[in-house]
Amino acid sequence: MRYFADLVINENVKLYKRPRGLVLLTLLILMNFAVAIVMKFIFTDTNFTFWDHLNVSTFLIFVLNFVCIIIAGDIVSSEYSQGTIKLLLIRPANRLKILVAKYVAVILFVLLVIFVHLLTTIMFGSILFYSSILELDVEFLGKITANYFFGFIELIIIASFAMMLSVVTRSSVFSVSVPIFLLMSVTLLLEVMSHYNIHHGKYLVFANTNLSQHVVGRPLFEGMTMNFSLLNIGVHMIFFFALSALLFSKRDVKV
Repeated sequence: MRYFADLVINENVKLYKRPRGLVLLTLLILMNFAVAIVMKFIFTDTNFTFWDHLNVSTFLIFVLNFVCIIIAGDIVSSEYSQGTIKLLLIRPANRLKILVAKYVAVILFVLLVIFVHLLTTIMFGSILFYSSILELDVEFLGKITANYFFGFIELIIIASFAMMLSVVTRSSVFSVSVPIFLLMSVTLLLEVMSHYNIHHGKYLVFANTNLSQHVVGRPLFEGMTMNFSLLNIGVHMIFFFALSALLFSKRDVKV
């Protein structure tokens, strides 16, 4: 267990040693600052409150997907492109344990991204909308909390998909660009399938990643329930990990 913890720490060190992770987090903070400034000084006709600002931040969780895809889609493939995979595999830990350590590092990064997003939103909101902090609406707060929770689950699924592509293709370009392309285009595809009553679309994982559709919205396809989406997500997550583990454990590495 101690050795596994060391593996996870090692993956985190590699993650944050490269400037890319810190640059992405910095851009995230700047984005939240820019949104707070726009809400305060550009839309002066609308009397935004602290809680409105917090609510708007839930829509920006979509942007966090891109940050997590860049990290998850590169965490394995970069080992091959940089030639460090040989050094990694000569460790006494078996390959499955190394892969799980990388996956834990990705999940920790997703948690960090969500935390930084929420923390900076609260910080900038407290500075610019401090007069309305006490105007607390419990129902509104519940909606914001639910959006963050469902957003976190969606981030985990998208990051898992990107990491699976990273293992399968060993190409950072492919494992980053494909999830981003799907994320930007799949909503339109699902809308078209729903419009023409192509119900097979409900089996696609991207039709189920947004669980909030079962709470505050309307599912795209008939027959979709919360239990159906959870089962669909569970099956896809098992497939992502099983395929990754199989290929990562069996693939030969040229010395």
